[in-house]
Amino acid sequence: MFERLRTWFQKQSQTTRAIVAMMLGQPVWTPKNYANFAKEGYQNNVYVYACVRQIAMAVAGIPWLVYKKGRGGKVQELDEHPLIDILKQPNPWQGGSRFFENLTAFLMLAGNSYIEAVGPERGAPKELYTLRPDRMKIVPGNSQQPIAGYQYTVGGVTVTFKPEEILHLKMFNPLDDWYGMSPIEAAARSIDQNNESRAWNVALLQNSARPPGALVTENELQEEQYNRLKEQIKEQYSGAQNAGRPLLLEGGLDWKEMGLSPADMHWIEGLKLSAREIAIAFGVPPELIGDTANKTYSNYKEARQAFYTETVLPLMDWIRDELNNWLVPKFGDEKIYVDYDRDEIEALQEDREAVWNRAIEAVKTGILTPNEARLLIGYEEVEGANTLMVPGNMMPLATISGEDVTEE
Repeated sequence: MFERLRTWFQKQSQTTRAIVAMMLGQPVWTPKNYANFAKEGYQNNVYVYACVRQIAMAVAGIPWLVYKKGRGGKVQELDEHPLIDILKQPNPWQGGSRFFENLTAFLMLAGNSYIEAVGPERGAPKELYTLRPDRMKIVPGNSQQPIAGYQYTVGGVTVTFKPEEILHLKMFNPLDDWYGMSPIEAAARSIDQNNESRAWNVALLQNSARPPGALVTENELQEEQYNRLKEQIKEQYSGAQNAGRPLLLEGGLDWKEMGLSPADMHWIEGLKLSAREIAIAFGVPPELIGDTANKTYSNYKEARQAFYTETVLPLMDWIRDELNNWLVPKFGDEKIYVDYDRDEIEALQEDREAVWNRAIEAVKTGILTPNEARLLIGYEEVEGANTLMVPGNMMPLATISGEDVTEE
C-alpha cells in the first residue's frame, strides 16, 4: 500500500513537497482543543453525549463479514479466516463491538481516530488497538512518503510508530493538512449556549428561583453593615431550601429587580434550538436524542431510517474502504476483502424487505434475470442465473419466443 502511495505522489502531487517542507521532519502537534471538546462537550452536555453514543453504538452494532473472490467473479463468504478472528476480538481486552465503539467515539470527539496494528514486521497483525487522539503526533516525511511516522506520548514516555503500523482516520478539515475537524468544533457555540443556559437555570434555582436584582438605599452603609447584610442574604435567602422566603428589609432598604425573567429570555426555546443545532452538526435526527416536539412513532421510525441512511452507512463505507486499503493487504491475500452486513441493521429491515419484494416480482414478470435481481439486493452473481423467465410456469423466454436471450 505504501509503495503505491509513494508512486502516486511521485507522479501526481506537486504540492506535497511544499506541505511537508514547512515542518522539516518535526512532529506536528495535535490540536489542544481535544480536552475541551471531551469535557465541555461529551462530559458536560447531554446532547453531545447522546449524539456521540448514538453514532458509536450504531457502528458497533453492525457485524463485519469477510469475502473471497473466486473465478469468474464469483464471491464466497468465509466462515473461518484470521481476519474474521481479529475483527471479532481485536485484542485481549476488547471485543469487536467495543473496539469499533471506541474508534467511532474518538472520531466524533476529536475528528481523528487511530488504530495500532501489533504483530510481526512482515505478516498479518495479531492484535489491533485504538489510541487516544490527543496523545498522537504526526511526523511529516517527504514528497515521496508524506508521513514518516507517528509519536504517541503517555506520562512523558514517547513511543514511535512506523507509518504502516498506524491507520489514521481523519475527518475533513479545510484548514489543517494533518488533522481532522470534529463536529463539536462546528457546534461549539451551540454547545456553549446550551451549557450556559443550563448553568444559568441552576444558579437561578440556587438563588430562590429569582432573577438578579439589587438592594437599594439612600443611606451610606458601613463596611460592617454591608458584610452582615451580604452574609444574611447568602445564609437565609439563597438556595432551593429558602425558595419563597420573604425578604426582611430594614434601614430604608428597597429591592429592585434588574434582570430579565425566564420568559423574556426565551430560555426554553433557546435550549431547544441549541440542542437541534448540535444534532444537525453530528447528523443525528433530534427525535433520537430527546426532542419531543415532533416525536411520534411514525416520525421516530423514519428518523432512525434517515439516521442510518444518511449518517451511519456513509461512515461504515468509509471505515470499510480504509480497512480494505490498510488492514486486509497485511494478510497477504489479494482476493479477500471485508464488508459490513447490511441485512443485520434492524432499522433498515422494512426498506430491505421492499427491495426484496420488488426484485422477486421483477424476476417473476420477466423484467430481470435472477442475477440482476441478486445484484439489486446486494448479492453477487451466480453461475447459470442469467436467463429471463416468463410468468406462470417460469419457462425460459427463449423456449417460447425462439430467441436466445441466455448470456454466454
